[in-house]
Amino acid sequence: MLIMSMIVSVLSFYSAVRGFADESLYGGIISTGIFKQVFAAGTISQDIVTIISSVMIIILVVLYNRYKDMRILISIIGLLGYHFYAYGIYVITAYYTSIYFIYMAIFTLSIFGVIIGVSGFAREDINQLCLAKNLRVIGGVFLSLLVCVFVPMWIISMVPYIQSHTVPDFYAVFILDLCFFMPFFIAVVYMLIKDYKPAYILLGIALIKTSTLVLSVAIGEVTVQSHGFEIDVAMAGVYFGAFVISLLLFIQYCLKLGDT
Repeated sequence: MLIMSMIVSVLSFYSAVRGFADESLYGGIISTGIFKQVFAAGTISQDIVTIISSVMIIILVVLYNRYKDMRILISIIGLLGYHFYAYGIYVITAYYTSIYFIYMAIFTLSIFGVIIGVSGFAREDINQLCLAKNLRVIGGVFLSLLVCVFVPMWIISMVPYIQSHTVPDFYAVFILDLCFFMPFFIAVVYMLIKDYKPAYILLGIALIKTSTLVLSVAIGEVTVQSHGFEIDVAMAGVYFGAFVISLLLFIQYCLKLGDT
């Protein structure tokens, strides 16, 4: 899993830097008219967070090899979840740039890295974990709020496209959120309510994935102005707020997670 993580970080770093260095990478496909100009703002903001995330993965892999700390491994898996989502958008929407096959490799390695990483925790180690009840409750409430906000919002957003039989640029977000991550959050909340020990690991993965993803979206909401669009202050505030909350919760999670 660690080798997969390193490969993902290197490929993602290259893809993100290429996005900044080569204007034709995104410009070429935007110029075809298949994707709207506003899509460019999202790609740039995603590249910014991807560079940060890729560097973090490399650092965390080095630290894990030295300290073998479960919290470090959970952080790596959570960041892989971000890369799975970020490049899943490109793969699912057929964002056919010249490095599309690299997007596919990142998407594939990320999801298998998450699966292998989560399944690699020993049962005895999981059973020995403890996490403060108040943090379990707050974490569960936060994930529940995300589900309650985004599931209805995406469903309402989908209705006009369903009625008109048209396809929006961002339909991959609907697929990834409604078919993967929102059900994952619901499962984690249920497991937290039942106080199942595996949820202690999954909560950390959900929080670090959420913090990186909403940061990318928040930056995109702000940078749309440079592409000739008005900033949606309310949505930018929601995403930045979600980033701050998820990051603070993750920091508390790392401090509180321990052995019995």
